[in-house]
Amino acid sequence: MNYAAIEWLPPELDLNGITATQIFAKLYSVFQMDIKCGNLFFSGTKVGYRPGIEPDGMGYESVFWHLIQKKEVSGERVPDYPRAKKLPWFKPTIENYQDHRVRAWDYQEAQKKKGVRTYIWLEPLDYLIILKRTILQKSNKEVMNIITTFHIDKISYREKIRNKWRNRIIEYT
Repeated sequence: MNYAAIEWLPPELDLNGITATQIFAKLYSVFQMDIKCGNLFFSGTKVGYRPGIEPDGMGYESVFWHLIQKKEVSGERVPDYPRAKKLPWFKPTIENYQDHRVRAWDYQEAQKKKGVRTYIWLEPLDYLIILKRTILQKSNKEVMNIITTFHIDKISYREKIRNKWRNRIIEYT
């Protein structure tokens, strides 16, 4: 399926022909507009993120890097351009979680310290968002913290996500 077939989904970003610094600035402008300053809610709960700047991260928030990078086997985080180009999809995918092409559910992670996480999967285009429900200590308000996003490009990972879907504890419709 092509993204153009989903009327509420903007096109991927074109990151060709510009420097890494320009790429990160372009991506960060989307992050600022849609996430940092965007009034974003999932199923009635505010979507936010843990504050913090990534060391050596050009002054950008840690969560920003989690939305555009992947971890290599070595443990090093590197730009993941297929994931990064889809950053404009983050907000509309969350806002349209009830669309029949999006699956949204809670899943109890095997590692208990990870707790229950919310998966929002634009399955036809292999775009996945992971959030975690959290209670803010100071205000006692509930928020959905952003964990990460993925561009699913491996059959084995797609099957892993399908298994989490099959073993969901709650489905959002």
